[in-house]
Amino acid sequence: MFLQKDELSKFDFITVKGFLLALFLMLCSAIFSFTTVPLALERVIQIKSHYFQIFIFFLSQTINFLIIYYFACVRQQKTLKEGLFFYSKSNKVYLISLLIGVLMPLATLPIIFKFAPEEFYAVDLVKSKAGIIYLFTCALSAPLFEEIFYRGFIFPFFQSKLNSFWAVVITSVFFGLSHFMNTGNAYILLSLFIFYGFVLTLIRYFTNSLIQPMITHFVHNATLIICFLASVVFPHCLGPATKTIFFSRSLLIMFSTLLLIVVFCTIIQITTL
Repeated sequence: MFLQKDELSKFDFITVKGFLLALFLMLCSAIFSFTTVPLALERVIQIKSHYFQIFIFFLSQTINFLIIYYFACVRQQKTLKEGLFFYSKSNKVYLISLLIGVLMPLATLPIIFKFAPEEFYAVDLVKSKAGIIYLFTCALSAPLFEEIFYRGFIFPFFQSKLNSFWAVVITSVFFGLSHFMNTGNAYILLSLFIFYGFVLTLIRYFTNSLIQPMITHFVHNATLIICFLASVVFPHCLGPATKTIFFSRSLLIMFSTLLLIVVFCTIIQITTL
């Protein structure tokens, strides 16, 4: 079962050589965007500002998209829709994808506020105007770029070369580990990002489309941002230091488990559409 190819994994994607070359070019893109460009412009503008970081983020992600588009679409003689799996589905599937995007952060938010370190990157950002703009811009545009990379490039490569099972596992773990800096080095939060990766990758697998995980990812990030803003506006009701009964360990486990079950039942529902 774990080694055999399933029906959805029987398709041609890019070669191993092309995959490794694309990763190498994206690594060069990251070095160029985050080191070369700042060094070249540090005497002209304030490179440590959030606005410059937004520029660097979009520069890096745009270059990565062009690399993926070239290898997955141009070299394979496929359209953007075929090469990156932008297939439309029924309205019901879109609605379920949106629902999962709301349920995921609600299910894991008690864990985040309970175990997040005192200096938590996302919460610290919403304490300033520039930080809020940076967080909104990057977090709400990340679903587009991240989904193209993880579930439009990484997932179909391993799915075509191995099978769907290992593609889901590898993509999900890789997605979670790549967000290590976002967790404030808290391993309990790192496991949440791996969980997010599994949910998004399963949606990609069940729908065979990149649009649905993009929707889920966007709504998920938007919901988290709203909650982080609420934790700053209402610090006595939300946040890592809360002592209210809502975030007690027993209720945390019960609330999170219940909503996680709903999330997975919703994902299973997609397979019957």
